[in-house]
Amino acid sequence: MAQNLAELCIVLIENSLGELSAQIFATLAEHGRLTVHTLAEHAKIPLRRVRTGLTNLMEEQLVLHFAAEEGAPTFYSVNWRNAYNLARHTNIAELVNDRHGEHAADMVGNILQLGHARVGDLADAYDLQPASKRDSGIDTTADHMTEEGLVNGIAKTSSAKASHDMSTSEFHSTLRALLRSGVLVKVGTRAYMPPSDLQEQIEEAVIIDQFPDRKVTGPKKQSEFKLAINVLKRKWREDDAYSDLHDVGSRGAIKRPGDHFKTENKRIKVNGGHANGVLHDGEQSTTKLSDDLVVRVDFSRCTMAMRSRRLEQHAKRYLGGVTAAVYGALLQTLEGKVRAVHDDLAPDNSDDEESTLPCSTISEVAEILDPTIDLGASIKGLPGDKTLTNGTNGKKRHDEFGDFGIKRELSDSEDEPTTNGYTGYRDRAKRLSAIEAHLALLEEHARHFCKRTRAHGSNEWRVDFPALNATLIEAELDATILARYGKLALRVVRLLRERGKLEEKQVASCAMMRIKDVRAILTELQFHGILEAQELPKDNARQPSRTLYLWFFDTFRVQHLFLQQTYKGMARTMQRIPVERERYRTVIEKAERTDVKGREQEKLEQPEKQALREWREAEERLLAQVDRMDQMVALLRDFSGKDTSLTT
Repeated sequence: MAQNLAELCIVLIENSLGELSAQIFATLAEHGRLTVHTLAEHAKIPLRRVRTGLTNLMEEQLVLHFAAEEGAPTFYSVNWRNAYNLARHTNIAELVNDRHGEHAADMVGNILQLGHARVGDLADAYDLQPASKRDSGIDTTADHMTEEGLVNGIAKTSSAKASHDMSTSEFHSTLRALLRSGVLVKVGTRAYMPPSDLQEQIEEAVIIDQFPDRKVTGPKKQSEFKLAINVLKRKWREDDAYSDLHDVGSRGAIKRPGDHFKTENKRIKVNGGHANGVLHDGEQSTTKLSDDLVVRVDFSRCTMAMRSRRLEQHAKRYLGGVTAAVYGALLQTLEGKVRAVHDDLAPDNSDDEESTLPCSTISEVAEILDPTIDLGASIKGLPGDKTLTNGTNGKKRHDEFGDFGIKRELSDSEDEPTTNGYTGYRDRAKRLSAIEAHLALLEEHARHFCKRTRAHGSNEWRVDFPALNATLIEAELDATILARYGKLALRVVRLLRERGKLEEKQVASCAMMRIKDVRAILTELQFHGILEAQELPKDNARQPSRTLYLWFFDTFRVQHLFLQQTYKGMARTMQRIPVERERYRTVIEKAERTDVKGREQEKLEQPEKQALREWREAEERLLAQVDRMDQMVALLRDFSGKDTSLTT
């Protein structure tokens, strides 16, 4: 594993879990898979402290473990991806906040800090009491504040405060929404196994069950063997996935007792556990999750959300905010139809790559798209839909003749509120037509943000993620080269990327530059690893004067180079934060005192306020720089899903 990535992961773990966990992780990163006794010997740490550090690392799933059989020694290995994801917690919480609200973001933030958590422990931390009457799902408790403390490692300081804003029903409905969207997933015993050991276990199970002679050689046998492995993988994946049918603690809906309890309870049984979605007290009905259910954040699903946000920003740069919002809704619908950025169990059809891409209909896009967006504001000829409001009827609409003082008689159909806030079928048809116009604009753009399926007259749309990801990577590399080496160097790089391998004179001719200037640029870029030269000797003497040098630009190599440099930059920036903190240590310690915290304006003097302000600005700038570099790492490494350098 690259040294820069190992250094970054160690810094992140030290800031998050402390020096002991960082030292154990560094030892495993250097020596590979180790038993606990060998690990204690290499790290020169007492065995008791090694066990404590391993427990902390396994709770965060930063260390994986595997034992071949019962009674065999357990081997521990590092989980590189989860270790790096410590730098991505803030971005993930922001994404969840944008899509699912503040309560969901707070819940995901707590789970990210813990690594994984039981539903029962989360409910206790949020000051939510279990239902009474043999777990019937009836919430008879009132929200109240408790003293500060820890429940199974979860701090109740912020959670108790949040309990005033989140009821028991909202807590479970939020968790179910996060589980259904894929942001949270169940945690099983296989989640702690290294992927290589899990693969060997699957292969051994398939051989024992279907190939007792242990002969899997030959094209036909290999094909059958791989198919059986994928079938077993898919079965295990379905067994470990969240299910609304099996992962609930009670079939009754969570609600407050009232006058209509018996009527609503009967309606719940008729409607499969949902009393038409809303209770008489205004609280949404939901099914209670099992307290023993263990959940964690699915980083692969969050990576898809980050990719969608990056593509939406890319579309906004060319086509504006309204069209970008439509594109973002399309991308969000596509996220729910794939499991990960790159699914190894997805059907492989190399002859027709388009058929493997997920597709969504315009109706699905309309369900997610914000109904308050005026789709006719950015395309000439489309009727504006500012008159379409969410949840209002025809009487509350703005009358198109209102400016002239003319009143129009409203039909009975317009008086009735309909689904999704539309006042009639005609308004919905107009909105779908406007969405289709924006999607057509995205399709016709030179970047080809999306495309319609091949079926004639189909309203299904696809997004070619590999092609768009390659475009984004190319733009990012060009921007980095421009910032570091200037416009002339970027011109040479683009020329070589387009034309392939060229000799020095050909580069000067195509770039319309002097050979002397081109030679200086080529030498500089070669020194920094951006360009490479291939030697073609004209004779066996291999003299430099009788040798041709063909210059070329390797996109994959430069992408890997910039990725390693970004790792190094992130590690240096994270190491800079405690150095800056030490400069303001006195005023920070005073501001964090219990008698001063929250009352800095009264307790601190003016020079101390200024120093505290300078420290917060410096820390904010450093963390913002880390976030920008993390976005570059996500683009160069994660969005394609094909990078296996972090596989353990």
